[in-house]
Amino acid sequence: MIKDYQKTKDFFSFFKVSLIILSLILFACYKEPEKIERKPSTLKVYTSLFAFEHFVKNILPDAEIESLIPKGVDPHQFEPSLKDIQNLYSANMIIYIGDTDLDRWIDKIKDELIQRGIRIIRLQDSLTLKKYHSSKELDPHIWLDPVISLEILKLIKNIIVELSPKGKDIINRNFANYEQKLKELDNAYRETLSKCILKDVISTHEFLNYLGARYGFTSHFIVQKPENEPSPKKIKMLKELIKKKGIVYVISEPEGEKIAKIFSQETGTKILNFNTYHTVTEKDYINAMKDNLKVLATVLKCEIKNGR
Repeated sequence: MIKDYQKTKDFFSFFKVSLIILSLILFACYKEPEKIERKPSTLKVYTSLFAFEHFVKNILPDAEIESLIPKGVDPHQFEPSLKDIQNLYSANMIIYIGDTDLDRWIDKIKDELIQRGIRIIRLQDSLTLKKYHSSKELDPHIWLDPVISLEILKLIKNIIVELSPKGKDIINRNFANYEQKLKELDNAYRETLSKCILKDVISTHEFLNYLGARYGFTSHFIVQKPENEPSPKKIKMLKELIKKKGIVYVISEPEGEKIAKIFSQETGTKILNFNTYHTVTEKDYINAMKDNLKVLATVLKCEIKNGR
């Protein structure tokens, strides 16, 4: 009887140990979905704007990514610190627009960064940028156009595959998933903004040129950049436009709140907020752009179906 008890005890001990070992094996095999374990050689990426940081995260969530412009800072007014500049030299990859008022300072050290083996994605070299209507400066707001954002995503994906060839399959799957989301977003914009009464919008500063050109509306602005002061001539012209077209709203980005309030009081227009998605936010790009579509649909008096 004692022997039988001992055998039973030994069996349960063996069974318990086996379960523990099996659990440890299963735990060791578990990985986060669609991530690539590359520690301690994880890719280090710096971007000039948060939108580009967000795109990288959706292709390679394992990467160590940081955008240079802090939350709440107007990118048109951003001045890099010595630390910001030094950080770039520790990167594997840097993504910025190019010769625009947002991040042209990176051009000054670009060649030296390349000599150190850092991969540079200077978007201006691969994409056609428009000029502001009011100056010879290039308009940097390319990421607000979902079609251009897909082109940016492709450029980023191709370089990441070169830097992380072992993760090629996962990177391509992640890209395909986000590509589909951007195409659906583009379709939503095309469908919604094709059925509108108005074709003119007024914004606090000049950030809707790419969206307007893509989806068939004309963007008018109070000032070219948030820090500018509107001229009496411009205000008079916009008042005439409001009266002629029956415009009810003015679109404002966070940096333009002060101008929007003054303009609203003077013209009787209502303010609707637009997410320009250039600095850190917890909101996903797709959802932010869907919110922006609702703003545009309201301003342009569009026919909205299925709760869109």
